[in-house]
Parts: sequence; structure tokens; C-alpha cells
Amino acid sequence: MDENLFSLAVYAALIMAVAIGGLGLSHFVGRRRTGLIKEEPYECGVPQLGETRTEFNVRFFVLSMLFVLFDIETVLLAPYAATFIDDTASGKGLEYLSEVAVFLAVLGFGLLYAWRKGVLDWNVPLGANPEVAARHVDDDAAGHGKQAA
Repeated sequence: MDENLFSLAVYAALIMAVAIGGLGLSHFVGRRRTGLIKEEPYECGVPQLGETRTEFNVRFFVLSMLFVLFDIETVLLAPYAATFIDDTASGKGLEYLSEVAVFLAVLGFGLLYAWRKGVLDWNVPLGANPEVAARHVDDDAAGHGKQAA
């Protein structure tokens, strides 16, 4: 046990020595260039325009959470699919199939709920009734058509 702790301590010391040595060498050997361009923040090669703190539509986050949810669903179904034939041969296939059906039904109802709430429709304000918003879009389109004619 003591030998393992000693090896770990040596390993940690070597890692710290390499990190500090690299930073120190860069500090002493590297040239200092200062200027207006060098002092600006760098983000993916694109110069900063305006404020960096902007508001994002919450719909991006909701949609990404849905994506993660269904991505995890796929990951959880893969082992079941890989062992389905063995499960059927052991007599547990119907039991496992019913458990997976309940799992998929719960996720399906969640997707249906999100769809009915308008999360998947980018033209509907979040939280608004999709049917009401669709009527407003149709009314706006009809109103613009009459003005153009």
C-alpha cells in the first residue's frame, strides 16, 4: 500500500514539474508583444462585435434537453435490443418487452406533451397555444395579402 502511495506521489510531482516547467520556460523564453489587437478577447477567429452577453431564446435549451432525453433513450434501448433473442429464449422476453413498452410510452407521452405545447414549432411563442398562434399567423398572412393586392 505504501509503495502505491509513493508511486502516486512521484507521478503527481512529475506532472506538476512538467506543467510548471512548461509555463516557466514559456515565460522566460517567449517574446512579449502588446498592442490593441493582442489585448482583445479571441473567440474562434472572429472579432468581437457588440456585447458578448446576449440573451438566447429558451427554446434552444428546451430542444437540447429533449435531444439529450431521446439520445439517452437510444443508449438505454441498445443493450435491450442486443440481448432480446437471449431473453426470448430464456422465457423472459414478453416481460422485458412490456417493460420497454412502458418506457417508450412514457417518453412518447413526453414528446406528445412537448409537441402540443409548441416546443417543436419555432413559429409559436413558447408557452402559447399552437392552435391560437397558428390562427394569428394565418390572420397576419391574410392581412398582408390584402394590403399587397
